[in-house]
Amino acid sequence: MVQYTPPSPDDFFQSVQKYLSKNELKKVQAAFEVARREHGEQRRKSGELFFTHPLTVAYYLSEYNLDADTLCAALLHDIAEDTKVSLQELRDQFGTEVAMLVDGVTKLKDVSAGIAKGRQLTPAQLQDASLAKMFDFMTNDVRVVLIKLFDRLHNMRTIKAMSPASQRRKAIETLTVYTPIANRLGIWKVKNELEALSLEVIKPHSYQFIKSQRDKLLKKQHELSQTVSGQILECLLEANLNVLNIYNSPENIYTLYQDLTSKKYGSREIDSAIRMVVLLEDWVSCYQALGLIHQLWKPVPGTFDDYIANPRDNLYRSLHTTVIHTSGNLVKVRFRTKAMDIVSQIGVLAKWRYKDSQYWSKEIADRVNAFLENIQENIALEPQNPTVGVKGVVEDVFRKQIQVFTPKGEPVDLPVGATALDFAYTIHTGLGNQSSSATVNGVLYPLNKPLTHGDQVKVTKRIKQGPHRSWLDEDLGYLTTNYARTHARRWFRRLSEEEAISQGKALLEQELRMLGMPDFSHERIVSFFGLSSTAELYYQLGRADLLPTTVATRVLEDTWNENPGRDFGNMVYAPDGES
Repeated sequence: MVQYTPPSPDDFFQSVQKYLSKNELKKVQAAFEVARREHGEQRRKSGELFFTHPLTVAYYLSEYNLDADTLCAALLHDIAEDTKVSLQELRDQFGTEVAMLVDGVTKLKDVSAGIAKGRQLTPAQLQDASLAKMFDFMTNDVRVVLIKLFDRLHNMRTIKAMSPASQRRKAIETLTVYTPIANRLGIWKVKNELEALSLEVIKPHSYQFIKSQRDKLLKKQHELSQTVSGQILECLLEANLNVLNIYNSPENIYTLYQDLTSKKYGSREIDSAIRMVVLLEDWVSCYQALGLIHQLWKPVPGTFDDYIANPRDNLYRSLHTTVIHTSGNLVKVRFRTKAMDIVSQIGVLAKWRYKDSQYWSKEIADRVNAFLENIQENIALEPQNPTVGVKGVVEDVFRKQIQVFTPKGEPVDLPVGATALDFAYTIHTGLGNQSSSATVNGVLYPLNKPLTHGDQVKVTKRIKQGPHRSWLDEDLGYLTTNYARTHARRWFRRLSEEEAISQGKALLEQELRMLGMPDFSHERIVSFFGLSSTAELYYQLGRADLLPTTVATRVLEDTWNENPGRDFGNMVYAPDGES
Protein backbone atom coordinates (compact mmCIF):
# COMPACT_ATOMS: atom_id res chain seq x y z
CA MET A 1 0.00 0.00 0.00
CA VAL A 2 1.24 3.50 -0.85
CA GLN A 3 2.63 5.52 2.06
CA TYR A 4 0.84 8.84 2.50
CA THR A 5 2.52 11.84 4.12
CA PRO A 6 0.04 13.99 6.06
CA PRO A 7 -0.02 17.70 5.21
CA SER A 8 1.56 20.11 7.65
CA PRO A 9 -0.29 23.09 9.11
CA ASP A 10 1.73 25.28 6.72
CA ASP A 11 0.55 23.19 3.75
CA PHE A 12 -3.06 23.65 4.85
CA PHE A 13 -2.91 27.39 5.38
CA GLN A 14 -1.01 27.96 2.14
CA SER A 15 -3.86 26.14 0.39
CA VAL A 16 -6.72 28.09 2.00
CA GLN A 17 -5.01 31.49 1.71
CA LYS A 18 -5.40 31.24 -2.06
CA TYR A 19 -9.16 31.74 -1.95
CA LEU A 20 -10.49 32.67 1.53
CA SER A 21 -11.01 36.22 2.77
CA LYS A 22 -9.20 37.54 5.86
CA ASN A 23 -12.27 37.11 8.07
CA GLU A 24 -12.79 33.57 6.78
CA LEU A 25 -9.14 32.76 7.48
CA LYS A 26 -9.53 33.98 11.07
CA LYS A 27 -12.50 31.67 11.56
CA VAL A 28 -10.62 28.68 10.14
CA GLN A 29 -7.57 29.54 12.26
CA ALA A 30 -9.78 29.54 15.37
CA ALA A 31 -11.21 26.11 14.47
CA PHE A 32 -7.67 24.85 13.86
CA GLU A 33 -6.59 26.02 17.35
CA VAL A 34 -9.62 24.44 19.06
CA ALA A 35 -9.11 21.12 17.30
CA ARG A 36 -5.37 21.03 18.03
CA ARG A 37 -5.93 21.94 21.69
CA GLU A 38 -8.80 19.52 22.34
CA HIS A 39 -7.26 16.53 20.58
CA GLY A 40 -4.01 17.26 22.41
CA GLU A 41 -1.84 14.16 22.63
CA GLN A 42 -4.51 11.74 21.41
CA ARG A 43 -2.96 9.20 19.06
CA ARG A 44 -4.24 7.27 16.08
CA LYS A 45 -3.63 3.51 15.89
CA SER A 46 -0.72 4.31 13.56
CA GLY A 47 0.96 6.24 16.39
CA GLU A 48 0.47 9.63 14.69
CA LEU A 49 -1.09 12.49 16.58
CA PHE A 50 -4.85 12.24 16.14
CA PHE A 51 -4.98 15.89 15.05
CA THR A 52 -3.27 14.93 11.78
CA HIS A 53 -6.53 13.27 10.73
CA PRO A 54 -8.94 16.24 10.88
CA LEU A 55 -6.18 18.46 9.48
CA THR A 56 -5.75 16.11 6.51
CA VAL A 57 -9.50 15.95 5.85
CA ALA A 58 -9.68 19.76 5.88
CA TYR A 59 -6.65 19.94 3.55
CA TYR A 60 -8.27 17.55 1.05
CA LEU A 61 -11.38 19.75 1.00
CA SER A 62 -9.32 22.92 0.59
CA GLU A 63 -7.90 21.52 -2.65
CA TYR A 64 -11.41 21.94 -4.06
CA ASN A 65 -11.93 25.43 -2.57
CA LEU A 66 -14.56 24.36 -0.04
CA ASP A 67 -15.90 27.26 2.01
CA ALA A 68 -14.72 28.33 5.46
CA ASP A 69 -17.62 26.71 7.36
CA THR A 70 -16.94 23.34 5.72
CA LEU A 71 -13.23 23.60 6.55
CA CYS A 72 -14.06 24.49 10.17
CA ALA A 73 -16.42 21.50 10.39
CA ALA A 74 -13.75 19.22 8.91
CA LEU A 75 -11.21 20.38 11.49
CA LEU A 76 -13.77 19.93 14.29
CA HIS A 77 -15.57 16.83 12.97
CA ASP A 78 -14.28 14.48 15.71
CA ILE A 79 -14.54 17.02 18.53
CA ALA A 80 -18.09 16.21 19.68
CA GLU A 81 -17.34 12.48 19.48
CA ASP A 82 -13.89 12.28 21.07
CA THR A 83 -13.60 15.28 23.43
CA LYS A 84 -15.64 17.05 26.10
CA VAL A 85 -16.55 19.98 23.84
CA SER A 86 -20.29 19.97 23.12
CA LEU A 87 -22.12 20.85 19.93
CA GLN A 88 -23.66 23.81 21.74
CA GLU A 89 -20.19 25.17 22.52
CA LEU A 90 -19.23 24.78 18.85
CA ARG A 91 -22.47 26.52 17.86
CA ASP A 92 -21.72 29.42 20.22
CA GLN A 93 -18.19 29.92 18.89
CA PHE A 94 -18.51 29.02 15.19
CA GLY A 95 -22.18 29.41 14.35
CA THR A 96 -25.17 27.22 13.57
CA GLU A 97 -23.90 26.07 10.17
CA VAL A 98 -20.59 24.69 11.44
CA ALA A 99 -22.35 22.94 14.35
CA MET A 100 -24.89 21.41 11.95
CA LEU A 101 -22.12 20.05 9.69
CA VAL A 102 -20.23 18.60 12.67
CA ASP A 103 -23.43 17.03 14.00
CA GLY A 104 -24.14 15.50 10.59
CA VAL A 105 -20.82 13.64 10.48
CA THR A 106 -20.81 12.60 14.15
CA LYS A 107 -21.60 8.94 14.75
CA LEU A 108 -24.34 8.01 17.15
CA LYS A 109 -23.01 6.59 20.40
CA ASP A 110 -26.49 6.48 21.84
CA VAL A 111 -29.94 6.67 20.30
CA SER A 112 -32.92 8.45 21.77
CA ALA A 113 -35.72 6.46 23.32
CA GLY A 114 -37.97 7.61 20.50
CA ILE A 115 -35.93 5.60 18.02
CA ALA A 116 -34.80 2.81 20.27
CA LYS A 117 -38.24 2.48 21.88
CA GLY A 118 -36.64 2.03 25.25
CA ARG A 119 -34.41 -0.82 24.05
CA GLN A 120 -30.66 -1.03 23.79
CA LEU A 121 -29.80 -1.11 20.09
CA THR A 122 -27.54 -3.82 18.70
CA PRO A 123 -24.27 -2.71 17.04
CA ALA A 124 -25.86 -3.31 13.60
CA GLN A 125 -28.92 -1.22 14.49
CA LEU A 126 -26.70 1.52 15.90
CA GLN A 127 -24.68 1.52 12.67
CA ASP A 128 -27.89 1.82 10.63
CA ALA A 129 -29.08 4.65 12.87
CA SER A 130 -25.77 6.47 12.37
CA LEU A 131 -25.97 6.03 8.59
CA ALA A 132 -29.61 7.13 8.56
CA LYS A 133 -28.58 10.26 10.47
CA MET A 134 -25.80 11.01 7.98
CA PHE A 135 -28.13 10.41 5.01
CA ASP A 136 -30.74 12.69 6.57
CA PHE A 137 -28.24 15.49 7.17
CA MET A 138 -26.68 15.17 3.71
CA THR A 139 -30.05 15.64 2.03
CA ASN A 140 -30.24 19.05 3.70
CA ASP A 141 -26.62 19.94 3.01
CA VAL A 142 -24.42 17.88 0.69
CA ARG A 143 -21.31 19.25 2.42
CA VAL A 144 -21.97 16.76 5.24
CA VAL A 145 -21.22 13.83 2.98
CA LEU A 146 -18.27 15.60 1.34
CA ILE A 147 -16.61 15.76 4.76
CA LYS A 148 -17.46 12.08 5.33
CA LEU A 149 -16.06 11.06 1.93
CA PHE A 150 -12.69 12.70 2.54
CA ASP A 151 -12.74 11.42 6.14
CA ARG A 152 -13.18 7.91 4.74
CA LEU A 153 -10.52 8.51 2.07
CA HIS A 154 -7.90 9.38 4.69
CA ASN A 155 -8.97 6.47 6.90
CA MET A 156 -8.66 4.05 3.97
CA ARG A 157 -5.26 5.46 2.99
CA THR A 158 -4.00 4.75 6.51
CA ILE A 159 -6.00 1.58 7.18
CA LYS A 160 -3.00 -0.74 7.64
CA ALA A 161 -2.69 0.39 11.26
CA MET A 162 -5.99 -1.33 12.06
CA SER A 163 -6.56 -5.03 12.81
CA PRO A 164 -7.30 -7.28 9.80
CA ALA A 165 -10.93 -7.72 10.95
CA SER A 166 -11.42 -3.97 11.29
CA GLN A 167 -9.79 -3.35 7.93
CA ARG A 168 -12.14 -5.77 6.23
CA ARG A 169 -15.20 -4.34 7.96
CA LYS A 170 -14.23 -0.79 6.94
CA ALA A 171 -13.47 -1.83 3.36
CA ILE A 172 -16.82 -3.58 2.94
CA GLU A 173 -18.65 -0.58 4.38
CA THR A 174 -16.71 1.68 2.01
CA LEU A 175 -17.81 -0.33 -1.04
CA THR A 176 -21.39 -0.58 0.24
CA VAL A 177 -21.95 3.05 1.25
CA TYR A 178 -19.21 5.50 0.37
CA THR A 179 -18.15 4.54 -3.16
CA PRO A 180 -21.80 4.56 -4.38
CA ILE A 181 -22.23 8.05 -2.89
CA ALA A 182 -19.05 9.28 -4.54
CA ASN A 183 -20.20 7.72 -7.80
CA ARG A 184 -23.67 9.29 -7.76
CA LEU A 185 -22.18 12.69 -6.87
CA GLY A 186 -19.81 12.33 -9.83
CA ILE A 187 -16.63 12.37 -7.71
CA TRP A 188 -14.88 9.65 -9.70
CA LYS A 189 -11.39 10.53 -8.50
CA VAL A 190 -12.43 9.68 -4.95
CA LYS A 191 -14.67 6.76 -5.97
CA ASN A 192 -11.90 5.06 -7.96
CA GLU A 193 -9.35 5.40 -5.18
CA LEU A 194 -11.76 4.17 -2.49
CA GLU A 195 -12.61 1.14 -4.63
CA ALA A 196 -8.95 0.31 -5.20
CA LEU A 197 -8.04 0.73 -1.53
CA SER A 198 -10.99 -1.45 -0.48
CA LEU A 199 -10.10 -4.16 -3.00
CA GLU A 200 -6.51 -4.16 -1.75
CA VAL A 201 -7.86 -5.00 1.73
CA ILE A 202 -10.56 -7.51 0.77
CA LYS A 203 -8.81 -9.28 -2.15
CA PRO A 204 -5.10 -8.43 -1.84
CA HIS A 205 -3.92 -11.09 -4.31
CA SER A 206 -6.47 -10.07 -6.93
CA TYR A 207 -5.53 -6.43 -6.43
CA GLN A 208 -1.80 -7.11 -6.89
CA PHE A 209 -2.40 -9.34 -9.94
CA ILE A 210 -4.61 -6.80 -11.71
CA LYS A 211 -2.34 -3.86 -10.85
CA SER A 212 0.69 -5.73 -12.13
CA GLN A 213 -1.07 -6.77 -15.34
CA ARG A 214 -2.37 -3.26 -15.94
CA ASP A 215 1.05 -1.68 -15.35
CA LYS A 216 2.68 -4.13 -17.79
CA LEU A 217 -0.01 -3.49 -20.40
CA LEU A 218 0.33 0.30 -20.12
CA LYS A 219 4.11 0.04 -20.51
CA LYS A 220 3.74 -2.25 -23.50
CA GLN A 221 1.15 -0.02 -25.16
CA HIS A 222 2.83 3.32 -24.42
CA GLU A 223 4.26 3.78 -27.89
CA LEU A 224 1.05 2.68 -29.61
CA SER A 225 -1.00 5.00 -27.41
CA GLN A 226 1.20 7.91 -28.47
CA THR A 227 0.70 6.94 -32.12
CA VAL A 228 -3.10 6.64 -31.72
CA SER A 229 -3.25 10.02 -29.96
CA GLY A 230 -1.25 11.67 -32.77
CA GLN A 231 -3.44 10.13 -35.47
CA ILE A 232 -6.64 11.30 -33.76
CA LEU A 233 -5.22 14.81 -33.39
CA GLU A 234 -4.15 14.98 -37.02
CA CYS A 235 -7.54 13.73 -38.24
CA LEU A 236 -9.50 16.29 -36.21
CA LEU A 237 -7.21 19.24 -36.95
CA GLU A 238 -7.54 18.58 -40.67
CA ALA A 239 -11.31 19.08 -40.20
CA ASN A 240 -10.60 22.40 -38.39
CA LEU A 241 -11.88 21.15 -35.04
CA ASN A 242 -10.44 22.83 -31.94
CA VAL A 243 -8.93 19.95 -29.95
CA LEU A 244 -8.21 21.04 -26.37
CA ASN A 245 -6.51 17.84 -25.22
CA ILE A 246 -6.16 14.11 -25.86
CA TYR A 247 -5.10 11.82 -23.03
CA ASN A 248 -4.88 8.15 -22.20
CA SER A 249 -7.38 7.07 -19.51
CA PRO A 250 -6.58 3.55 -18.24
CA GLU A 251 -9.43 1.51 -16.79
CA ASN A 252 -9.50 1.63 -13.00
CA ILE A 253 -8.44 -1.44 -11.05
CA TYR A 254 -11.78 -2.20 -9.42
CA THR A 255 -13.64 -2.15 -12.74
CA LEU A 256 -11.07 -4.58 -14.17
CA TYR A 257 -11.62 -6.79 -11.12
CA GLN A 258 -15.39 -6.75 -11.70
CA ASP A 259 -14.85 -7.64 -15.37
CA LEU A 260 -12.60 -10.55 -14.45
CA THR A 261 -14.91 -11.94 -11.78
CA SER A 262 -17.86 -11.74 -14.17
CA LYS A 263 -15.70 -13.68 -16.69
CA LYS A 264 -16.31 -10.95 -19.23
CA TYR A 265 -12.81 -11.30 -20.63
CA GLY A 266 -11.76 -14.69 -19.32
CA SER A 267 -10.42 -15.58 -15.91
CA ARG A 268 -6.81 -14.33 -16.37
CA GLU A 269 -7.08 -11.67 -19.08
CA ILE A 270 -7.76 -8.01 -18.40
CA ASP A 271 -9.30 -5.65 -20.94
CA SER A 272 -6.44 -4.68 -23.30
CA ALA A 273 -8.24 -1.91 -25.19
CA ILE A 274 -6.53 1.48 -25.34
CA ARG A 275 -8.78 4.15 -23.77
CA MET A 276 -8.46 7.68 -25.12
CA VAL A 277 -10.30 10.82 -24.01
CA VAL A 278 -10.65 13.64 -26.57
CA LEU A 279 -11.56 17.10 -25.25
CA LEU A 280 -13.25 19.48 -27.68
CA GLU A 281 -14.55 23.03 -27.66
CA ASP A 282 -18.29 22.27 -27.58
CA TRP A 283 -20.76 19.40 -27.74
CA VAL A 284 -21.39 19.87 -31.48
CA SER A 285 -17.68 19.26 -32.11
CA CYS A 286 -17.95 16.00 -30.13
CA TYR A 287 -20.47 14.61 -32.61
CA GLN A 288 -18.40 15.85 -35.57
CA ALA A 289 -15.27 14.22 -34.14
CA LEU A 290 -17.15 10.95 -33.63
CA GLY A 291 -18.09 10.84 -37.32
CA LEU A 292 -14.52 11.58 -38.39
CA ILE A 293 -13.03 8.82 -36.21
CA HIS A 294 -15.60 6.37 -37.58
CA GLN A 295 -14.36 7.25 -41.05
CA LEU A 296 -10.74 6.85 -39.97
CA TRP A 297 -11.16 3.43 -38.28
CA LYS A 298 -13.90 0.82 -38.38
CA PRO A 299 -16.31 1.11 -35.42
CA VAL A 300 -17.25 -2.01 -33.46
CA PRO A 301 -21.04 -2.54 -33.75
CA GLY A 302 -23.01 -2.00 -30.56
CA THR A 303 -20.33 0.01 -28.76
CA PHE A 304 -21.70 3.53 -29.35
CA ASP A 305 -23.26 5.25 -26.35
CA ASP A 306 -24.53 8.82 -26.26
CA TYR A 307 -24.14 10.11 -22.71
CA ILE A 308 -24.28 13.72 -23.87
CA ALA A 309 -27.93 13.55 -24.94
CA ASN A 310 -28.65 11.02 -22.16
CA PRO A 311 -26.31 11.73 -19.21
CA ARG A 312 -25.67 8.97 -16.69
CA ASP A 313 -27.25 9.31 -13.27
CA ASN A 314 -23.82 10.24 -11.84
CA LEU A 315 -23.54 13.48 -13.88
CA TYR A 316 -21.23 11.83 -16.44
CA ARG A 317 -21.50 13.06 -20.03
CA SER A 318 -19.51 11.85 -23.07
CA LEU A 319 -19.83 10.12 -26.41
CA HIS A 320 -18.47 6.56 -26.34
CA THR A 321 -17.31 4.44 -29.23
CA THR A 322 -14.90 1.57 -29.81
CA VAL A 323 -12.93 1.30 -33.05
CA ILE A 324 -10.49 -1.20 -34.54
CA HIS A 325 -7.11 0.45 -35.08
CA THR A 326 -4.95 -0.49 -38.06
CA SER A 327 -2.66 -2.31 -35.61
CA GLY A 328 -5.56 -4.62 -34.75
CA ASN A 329 -5.93 -3.17 -31.25
CA LEU A 330 -9.29 -2.01 -29.96
CA VAL A 331 -9.39 1.69 -29.08
CA LYS A 332 -12.14 3.02 -26.82
CA VAL A 333 -12.63 6.73 -27.48
CA ARG A 334 -14.58 9.18 -25.33
CA PHE A 335 -15.43 12.60 -26.74
CA ARG A 336 -16.40 15.41 -24.36
CA THR A 337 -15.96 19.08 -23.61
CA LYS A 338 -13.66 20.47 -20.94
CA ALA A 339 -16.66 21.18 -18.70
CA MET A 340 -17.89 17.60 -19.09
CA ASP A 341 -14.39 16.31 -18.32
CA ILE A 342 -14.13 18.32 -15.11
CA VAL A 343 -17.56 17.23 -13.89
CA SER A 344 -16.80 13.60 -14.83
CA GLN A 345 -13.79 13.71 -12.49
CA ILE A 346 -14.92 15.81 -9.52
CA GLY A 347 -18.69 16.01 -9.96
CA VAL A 348 -20.45 18.07 -7.31
CA LEU A 349 -17.12 19.48 -6.10
CA ALA A 350 -17.08 21.63 -9.26
CA LYS A 351 -19.68 23.82 -7.51
CA TRP A 352 -16.92 25.07 -5.18
CA ARG A 353 -13.74 24.46 -7.22
CA TYR A 354 -15.07 26.43 -10.19
CA LYS A 355 -17.52 28.75 -8.48
CA ASP A 356 -19.66 30.91 -10.78
CA SER A 357 -18.38 29.09 -13.87
CA GLN A 358 -20.03 27.12 -16.68
CA TYR A 359 -18.85 23.91 -15.06
CA TRP A 360 -21.69 23.97 -12.53
CA SER A 361 -25.04 24.26 -14.30
CA LYS A 362 -28.67 24.22 -13.21
CA GLU A 363 -29.11 20.88 -15.00
CA ILE A 364 -26.34 19.30 -12.91
CA ALA A 365 -27.70 20.88 -9.72
CA ASP A 366 -31.18 19.49 -10.48
CA ARG A 367 -29.79 15.97 -10.93
CA VAL A 368 -27.92 16.16 -7.61
CA ASN A 369 -31.04 17.45 -5.87
CA ALA A 370 -33.12 14.61 -7.35
CA PHE A 371 -30.58 12.10 -5.99
CA LEU A 372 -30.71 13.69 -2.52
CA GLU A 373 -34.51 13.80 -2.56
CA ASN A 374 -34.57 10.09 -3.41
CA ILE A 375 -32.42 9.41 -0.34
CA GLN A 376 -34.70 11.56 1.81
CA GLU A 377 -37.80 9.70 0.61
CA ASN A 378 -36.26 6.38 1.65
CA ILE A 379 -35.02 7.62 5.03
CA ALA A 380 -38.49 8.99 5.77
CA LEU A 381 -40.24 5.67 5.04
CA GLU A 382 -40.13 4.46 8.65
CA PRO A 383 -38.43 7.05 10.92
CA GLN A 384 -38.71 4.75 13.94
CA ASN A 385 -36.86 1.96 12.12
CA PRO A 386 -33.66 3.38 10.56
CA THR A 387 -32.75 -0.03 9.08
CA VAL A 388 -35.64 0.22 6.60
CA GLY A 389 -34.47 3.57 5.27
CA VAL A 390 -30.80 2.56 5.09
CA LYS A 391 -31.74 -0.64 3.25
CA GLY A 392 -33.76 1.41 0.76
CA VAL A 393 -30.88 3.81 0.13
CA VAL A 394 -28.26 1.07 -0.27
CA GLU A 395 -30.38 -1.35 -2.30
CA ASP A 396 -32.40 1.11 -4.41
CA VAL A 397 -30.72 4.51 -4.62
CA PHE A 398 -27.12 3.26 -4.74
CA ARG A 399 -27.86 0.39 -7.12
CA LYS A 400 -26.98 0.84 -10.79
CA GLN A 401 -29.76 2.86 -12.39
CA ILE A 402 -31.75 2.77 -15.61
CA GLN A 403 -33.80 5.63 -17.01
CA VAL A 404 -37.33 5.05 -18.28
CA PHE A 405 -39.96 7.52 -19.44
CA THR A 406 -43.55 8.37 -18.62
CA PRO A 407 -46.13 8.63 -21.45
CA LYS A 408 -45.36 12.38 -21.53
CA GLY A 409 -41.64 11.70 -22.00
CA GLU A 410 -40.59 12.65 -18.47
CA PRO A 411 -37.51 10.69 -17.30
CA VAL A 412 -37.71 8.45 -14.23
CA ASP A 413 -34.61 6.86 -12.66
CA LEU A 414 -35.03 3.33 -11.30
CA PRO A 415 -32.60 0.68 -10.06
CA VAL A 416 -31.68 -2.08 -12.51
CA GLY A 417 -34.25 -4.89 -12.24
CA ALA A 418 -37.14 -2.58 -11.35
CA THR A 419 -40.55 -3.53 -12.72
CA ALA A 420 -43.53 -1.65 -14.13
CA LEU A 421 -45.09 -1.90 -10.68
CA ASP A 422 -41.99 -0.34 -9.07
CA PHE A 423 -42.33 2.43 -11.66
CA ALA A 424 -45.95 3.00 -10.66
CA TYR A 425 -45.07 3.39 -6.98
CA THR A 426 -42.24 5.78 -7.88
CA ILE A 427 -44.72 7.99 -9.75
CA HIS A 428 -47.34 7.97 -6.97
CA THR A 429 -48.30 5.63 -4.14
CA GLY A 430 -51.94 5.77 -5.27
CA LEU A 431 -51.02 4.65 -8.78
CA GLY A 432 -48.95 1.82 -7.36
CA ASN A 433 -51.67 0.58 -5.03
CA GLN A 434 -54.32 0.63 -7.77
CA SER A 435 -52.18 -0.71 -10.65
CA SER A 436 -53.96 -3.25 -12.83
CA SER A 437 -51.91 -3.45 -16.06
CA ALA A 438 -49.00 -1.87 -17.90
CA THR A 439 -47.92 -1.14 -21.45
CA VAL A 440 -44.27 -0.65 -22.34
CA ASN A 441 -43.39 0.97 -25.65
CA GLY A 442 -47.04 0.56 -26.63
CA VAL A 443 -47.18 -3.19 -25.94
CA LEU A 444 -49.01 -4.91 -23.06
CA TYR A 445 -46.41 -5.78 -20.43
CA PRO A 446 -46.46 -7.91 -17.23
CA LEU A 447 -46.38 -5.90 -14.02
CA ASN A 448 -43.62 -8.13 -12.65
CA LYS A 449 -41.26 -8.07 -15.65
CA PRO A 450 -38.07 -5.98 -15.30
CA LEU A 451 -37.89 -2.80 -17.36
CA THR A 452 -34.95 -1.89 -19.58
CA HIS A 453 -33.16 1.40 -20.11
CA GLY A 454 -35.10 3.74 -22.39
CA ASP A 455 -38.52 2.07 -22.01
CA GLN A 456 -41.64 4.25 -22.14
CA VAL A 457 -44.02 2.99 -19.49
CA LYS A 458 -47.75 3.51 -18.96
CA VAL A 459 -49.58 1.95 -16.00
CA THR A 460 -53.36 1.66 -15.89
CA LYS A 461 -55.12 1.67 -12.54
CA ARG A 462 -58.39 0.22 -11.29
CA ILE A 463 -60.28 2.56 -8.96
CA LYS A 464 -61.25 1.22 -5.51
CA GLN A 465 -58.60 -1.49 -5.74
CA GLY A 466 -55.78 -1.96 -3.26
CA PRO A 467 -52.45 -3.75 -3.64
CA HIS A 468 -52.34 -7.55 -3.80
CA ARG A 469 -50.49 -9.41 -1.08
CA SER A 470 -48.87 -11.52 -3.78
CA TRP A 471 -46.96 -8.40 -4.85
CA LEU A 472 -44.94 -8.72 -1.64
CA ASP A 473 -43.82 -12.25 -2.48
CA GLU A 474 -40.21 -11.79 -3.60
CA ASP A 475 -40.29 -15.01 -5.62
CA LEU A 476 -43.01 -13.56 -7.85
CA GLY A 477 -40.90 -10.47 -8.59
CA TYR A 478 -43.59 -7.78 -8.63
CA LEU A 479 -41.81 -5.34 -6.34
CA THR A 480 -38.02 -5.11 -6.28
CA THR A 481 -37.50 -1.73 -4.58
CA ASN A 482 -37.64 -1.24 -0.84
CA TYR A 483 -39.59 1.98 -1.45
CA ALA A 484 -42.41 0.23 -3.32
CA ARG A 485 -42.56 -2.74 -0.93
CA THR A 486 -42.81 -0.44 2.08
CA HIS A 487 -45.68 1.56 0.57
CA ALA A 488 -47.55 -1.58 -0.49
CA ARG A 489 -47.16 -3.04 3.01
CA ARG A 490 -48.47 0.19 4.53
CA TRP A 491 -51.82 -0.42 2.82
CA PHE A 492 -52.33 -3.55 4.90
CA ARG A 493 -50.89 -2.08 8.08
CA ARG A 494 -53.63 0.54 8.16
CA LEU A 495 -56.17 -2.23 8.86
CA SER A 496 -57.60 -2.28 12.37
CA GLU A 497 -56.62 -5.23 14.55
CA GLU A 498 -60.09 -6.76 14.10
CA GLU A 499 -59.96 -6.38 10.28
CA ALA A 500 -56.43 -7.76 10.08
CA ILE A 501 -57.33 -10.85 12.15
CA SER A 502 -60.50 -11.47 10.13
CA GLN A 503 -58.74 -11.13 6.77
CA GLY A 504 -55.74 -13.12 7.96
CA LYS A 505 -57.88 -16.05 9.06
CA ALA A 506 -59.73 -16.07 5.73
CA LEU A 507 -56.41 -15.98 3.85
CA LEU A 508 -55.05 -18.91 5.83
CA GLU A 509 -58.15 -20.99 5.27
CA GLN A 510 -58.05 -20.20 1.55
CA GLU A 511 -54.36 -21.16 1.34
CA LEU A 512 -54.91 -24.47 3.12
CA ARG A 513 -57.84 -25.29 0.82
CA MET A 514 -55.61 -24.65 -2.18
CA LEU A 515 -53.07 -27.06 -0.69
CA GLY A 516 -55.79 -29.69 -0.31
CA MET A 517 -55.30 -29.63 3.46
CA PRO A 518 -58.25 -27.60 4.84
CA ASP A 519 -58.04 -29.34 8.21
CA PHE A 520 -54.35 -28.64 8.84
CA SER A 521 -53.93 -27.40 12.42
CA HIS A 522 -53.68 -23.63 12.74
CA GLU A 523 -52.04 -24.14 16.13
CA ARG A 524 -49.29 -26.17 14.46
CA ILE A 525 -48.63 -23.31 12.07
CA VAL A 526 -48.38 -20.97 15.07
CA SER A 527 -45.56 -23.17 16.39
CA PHE A 528 -43.74 -23.09 13.03
CA PHE A 529 -43.19 -19.34 13.35
CA GLY A 530 -42.74 -19.09 17.11
CA LEU A 531 -45.89 -17.02 17.54
CA SER A 532 -47.97 -16.79 20.73
CA SER A 533 -51.46 -17.56 19.39
CA THR A 534 -53.62 -18.13 16.32
CA ALA A 535 -54.80 -14.52 16.71
CA GLU A 536 -51.21 -13.31 16.25
CA LEU A 537 -50.85 -15.59 13.20
CA TYR A 538 -54.04 -14.19 11.62
CA TYR A 539 -52.97 -10.64 12.52
CA GLN A 540 -49.58 -11.00 10.83
CA LEU A 541 -51.18 -12.51 7.73
CA GLY A 542 -53.76 -9.73 7.60
CA ARG A 543 -51.07 -7.02 7.83
CA ALA A 544 -48.86 -8.80 5.25
CA ASP A 545 -46.05 -9.16 7.78
CA LEU A 546 -46.35 -12.88 7.00
CA LEU A 547 -47.37 -14.03 3.54
CA PRO A 548 -49.69 -16.94 2.69
CA THR A 549 -47.05 -18.38 0.35
CA THR A 550 -44.54 -18.46 3.23
CA VAL A 551 -47.06 -20.38 5.33
CA ALA A 552 -47.77 -22.75 2.43
CA THR A 553 -44.07 -23.54 1.99
CA ARG A 554 -43.67 -24.32 5.68
CA VAL A 555 -46.82 -26.49 5.73
CA LEU A 556 -45.64 -28.47 2.71
CA GLU A 557 -42.18 -28.97 4.21
CA ASP A 558 -43.72 -30.24 7.45
CA THR A 559 -46.16 -32.53 5.64
CA TRP A 560 -43.45 -33.96 3.42
CA ASN A 561 -41.21 -34.63 6.43
CA GLU A 562 -44.12 -36.44 8.12
CA ASN A 563 -45.22 -38.29 4.95
CA PRO A 564 -42.38 -38.38 2.40
CA GLY A 565 -44.44 -40.32 -0.14
CA ARG A 566 -47.50 -38.07 -0.08
CA ASP A 567 -48.96 -37.03 -3.47
CA PHE A 568 -49.67 -33.28 -3.67
CA GLY A 569 -51.51 -33.57 -6.97
CA ASN A 570 -54.79 -32.36 -5.42
CA MET A 571 -53.43 -28.87 -4.80
CA VAL A 572 -55.53 -26.04 -6.25
CA TYR A 573 -53.92 -22.80 -7.36
CA ALA A 574 -55.66 -19.47 -7.03
CA PRO A 575 -55.52 -17.17 -10.00
CA ASP A 576 -52.78 -14.53 -9.93
CA GLY A 577 -53.91 -11.32 -8.28
CA GLU A 578 -55.20 -12.62 -4.91
CA SER A 579 -55.85 -9.71 -2.64
